[in-house]
Amino acid sequence: MKNIVTIIFLIVFGYSFSQGSKKIDSTEICFPYQVGQKILIDLNEGDKNKELLKESNDEIKLLNSKIEFKDSVINSLKKQADIDSLVISGTKDKFNILEQDNNNLKKDIKILKIKNTFFNILSTAIIGGLTYVLITK
Repeated sequence: MKNIVTIIFLIVFGYSFSQGSKKIDSTEICFPYQVGQKILIDLNEGDKNKELLKESNDEIKLLNSKIEFKDSVINSLKKQADIDSLVISGTKDKFNILEQDNNNLKKDIKILKIKNTFFNILSTAIIGGLTYVLITK
């Protein structure tokens, strides 16, 4: 009986110690084939998406720099348009002043013509009268 107990004792403890001494390979994971395929596809898509994300971020940076450049061009063109409108309004003011001066000069010329005509008539009358007085005397 001692032999049986000893044999049982050795079998139980031997089995339990042999379970603990087995090395489990944790690098192997068992999945069904279809699940493994889906995992591989998902990993490949994730890598592609990371590459696309990097490219998209680079493209976004490039587009932002282009937008900033175009905004600066637009701002400079707006400033130039403001300057042009000031020049145009100044030119219009100049033309208005010149037109007023021309109108004033035309009025002055008319007044001078009237004065010259009156002076010519008056001088003709005086010279004619004096000539008559000199001839008749």
